[in-house]
Amino acid sequence: MDIHHLKIFYEASNEKSFTKAAKKLYISQSAVSIQIKKLEHTLGLQLIERNSKNFKLTFAGKELFRMSRDIFEKISRMENEMRKILQYKKGKISIGATHNIGEPVLPGIMIEFRKNNPEIEFDLYIKNKESLIKHLKEGTVDIALMEEYFIEDKEIKVIETEEYPFVVVSGTEVRDYRELIDIPLLKRDTMLTNKYLDLFEKIIGFNLDKRISINGSIETMKNLIKNGLGFAVLPYYSVYEEIKKGTLKVIYSFEKSEDKFQIVFIRENEEKEGITKFVEFLESYKINRELFTDRRMR
Repeated sequence: MDIHHLKIFYEASNEKSFTKAAKKLYISQSAVSIQIKKLEHTLGLQLIERNSKNFKLTFAGKELFRMSRDIFEKISRMENEMRKILQYKKGKISIGATHNIGEPVLPGIMIEFRKNNPEIEFDLYIKNKESLIKHLKEGTVDIALMEEYFIEDKEIKVIETEEYPFVVVSGTEVRDYRELIDIPLLKRDTMLTNKYLDLFEKIIGFNLDKRISINGSIETMKNLIKNGLGFAVLPYYSVYEEIKKGTLKVIYSFEKSEDKFQIVFIRENEEKEGITKFVEFLESYKINRELFTDRRMR
């Protein structure tokens, strides 16, 4: 099997278009078609249904695309790793995180990591979960931090951090939880947020009917709260810095902790020195939680 023919087939299948694959590979559309036909002739199998109006793979085509995707993702990881070594003359790790972890938590983590490991250089990427997984597979990102996310991929290893509590936070001007009846709730529509919100309403004995839906980041919510525009139910790891500084106030901390984030990386990179050190550091890293032995409302 010619790897060049396989690459053309992979790109056409990935783009679901001969035209887009041709543009990406800087060849003509007819060249894409010819090379795929050569691959089909070599294999003795039809890979693409020619009688379909849309780009459609046969059963054999789907299987070959799945296997070729693994091959070219590994090649991409190798190319990215060699590019880092060429540029920096030594290993360098690329660390990714989702916005909800990258914005409030990652800066503190990286400052502490740099103090203990000044020899390790790194780049940072803040992306959504799906993008981080894609970049991990391609080698653009070596290790990622994200909220709990089901990953069914044998190439990827997932390590869960310890659990952190959810808290109800407000601006410092709020003196008592009863004041919340007149303050808008800033609400993110997530399963855990809804669960803890329902629990909090039962605990305080009244409904929180003034609500503002927030589709932005946790950082947006925190800035609104600091400016007196509402309160929110948030994971503690996302607000602990503001709590320490006294710019946000904990109104209530829930007894049960079930929010956590994940450390995710490609298994074959597990022995890479920079990744090993970063994972070991994260597993021992403690967000300051001299916290909440008194669980009552503030």
